[in-house]
Amino acid sequence: MKKRIFALAVVLICLSILASTTLAYFTDIDTARNVITSDGIDITVEEWQETPAGLIPYPSQPIMVMPGVSVSKIVTVCNQDAQSFVRAKLELSLKDSAGKEMEITSETMEKIIHLTMNAQDWTEKDGWWYYGSAVNTGEATKPLMTGVSFDGINMTNEYQKSTLEIHVYAQAVQVANNGTSALEAAGWPEG
Repeated sequence: MKKRIFALAVVLICLSILASTTLAYFTDIDTARNVITSDGIDITVEEWQETPAGLIPYPSQPIMVMPGVSVSKIVTVCNQDAQSFVRAKLELSLKDSAGKEMEITSETMEKIIHLTMNAQDWTEKDGWWYYGSAVNTGEATKPLMTGVSFDGINMTNEYQKSTLEIHVYAQAVQVANNGTSALEAAGWPEG
């Protein structure tokens, strides 16, 4: 009888090993990897000059001018990534012949230097210029400005050999789920 129980135990062990081997054919392991990416915002300020030879990148060297002269300076913002709303800000700095910034009020600056701004496609609010429509990927805005004029009457001898620097700062925010215009959009960086 002990031999039968032992034989039965051996048979049961063999059957359980066979069953576990059979079960291995009915199991499966799988892994799902979900990747979600977001769009990005990437803009570039572009500066151009209209010349008799056509439109060229704005020169890196200073342009020498006299009072009463206008200079072509075309500023656009190019969108490299997802559709965006764009705004830009201009800061003017006038330096004397030694390179030191001149103490000039904004009213005086407006009397001696005139920027030709595009108020048709851009709207000025709180020191920023907001572009009137969303800028698609790979496209640029219409010019924010097209020229700079130096007033001949108000530009006296104290401005001889002075240097005007125009700094253009641009920002962009996403269009998706962010209002219907740059003026309504949220999320503008500080500054």
